[in-house]
Amino acid sequence: MAEAVRTAIFPFAALATASTASAASGLLGGEPLIAAGLCAVWVAAGWPCFGLAALALAAPALALVPGGGWTALTGFAFAALAGGVALRAVFAPDPEQLRELSAELRDAEHERTLLHRHIQRYPALLDACLELSAAREIDQFANTLCQRARELLPDVHSVLVYLGSSSEQLCRASSDAAGKSCSRPAGDDELYVAAESRALTRRENSRIRVLIPLRGNRRQHEGLGEALRGVLVVELVQGDVGDRMALELLGALGRLGGLGLAAVDLVNQARGLALRDDLTGLFGQHEFLRRLDEQVAAARRHAAPLGVLMCDMDHLKLFNDRFGHLAGDDALRAVAREMMRVLPADAIVCRYGGEEFAAILPGRELDRLALIAEALRAAIADAEVDPAHPERRVSASIGVALTHNKERGRAALARADAACYRAKAAGRNRVEVARDGTSE
Repeated sequence: MAEAVRTAIFPFAALATASTASAASGLLGGEPLIAAGLCAVWVAAGWPCFGLAALALAAPALALVPGGGWTALTGFAFAALAGGVALRAVFAPDPEQLRELSAELRDAEHERTLLHRHIQRYPALLDACLELSAAREIDQFANTLCQRARELLPDVHSVLVYLGSSSEQLCRASSDAAGKSCSRPAGDDELYVAAESRALTRRENSRIRVLIPLRGNRRQHEGLGEALRGVLVVELVQGDVGDRMALELLGALGRLGGLGLAAVDLVNQARGLALRDDLTGLFGQHEFLRRLDEQVAAARRHAAPLGVLMCDMDHLKLFNDRFGHLAGDDALRAVAREMMRVLPADAIVCRYGGEEFAAILPGRELDRLALIAEALRAAIADAEVDPAHPERRVSASIGVALTHNKERGRAALARADAACYRAKAAGRNRVEVARDGTSE
């Protein structure tokens, strides 16, 4: 109601001023009837808005009747002025209310600015959707996701993309505020998010770490291991967390990343089924060497260690001659089974040819590789080739090497193969580790 009264004061004051001026013109020597008629015009003009209150606009015409004059006109003018001042004082805006309205206007302007800024980011989200859906290789996917996260939140402190199994995650792409690599090993938080597929937020001093799960869901195929999983880790300055819509965009990017990772996983599954050894279910030599080149490039880019392993069965020909070739096939399957069981989940294992097997083991130093190889050797020696014939046992000689800086993957594989032959020459059923071109 107060707002309505404030709105009505100004046109009423204008009409009252016009009526007073008309009466004054009559007193100054004009025609009193014409002046009174003008006052009646202002009453008629105000009637639609003010109703009976518009009759007050005829008061100045009383100055034109005998006995009126300037005294009556002056009295009306002062009465109208005093009434206007009183009404303005009564309905004057509250300063506190004005401050609240001003704050609301500032908040609305801030929201408008944020909305405009984020509307401009949606094309980047669309581009990310197209690029992630087109990715077919793990590193291509990781680099695209990292780059697009930086574009959506250009002021972030760092972005990291981890990919692997639920129990082991490897940083495949990273970028700090300057656009440089900031790769680091996965911690407990990354492993938790990958295993549970739940987002996590950590506050550390003035920064906040947002961990978003990426999961490649698919039905498992025997021998292919579990589906690829991943984590998108974004570190922001604490003040940036108020940018709510930016975090929502980041969550949308994480969901797109999960779909893209599932697509990459399915492509790798189809490729693996087409390029696997029929007898053991392991990769064949051609696919293994292709993946070896990829892993060497990734390890060099992220300054991460990469190991290779060569495993050659001992006296398989004699085993075949004694028990038959079908038993020999069982022995090959037993070795393949132990390699898949003992080696880490992110290892890439193949049947290299005949009775030889090979494996790629990313992210482990040479001493750790030697321990894994020794565990594999012991597992093969203890494996049952045929439960119906427990006396049928096989063993294997193993060579291990760590790729050197700027060394081709096949050169490291050749060093591991040479170490394997040294293991055979030293008595078989043992592990040899190649260190800088030698073995121990």
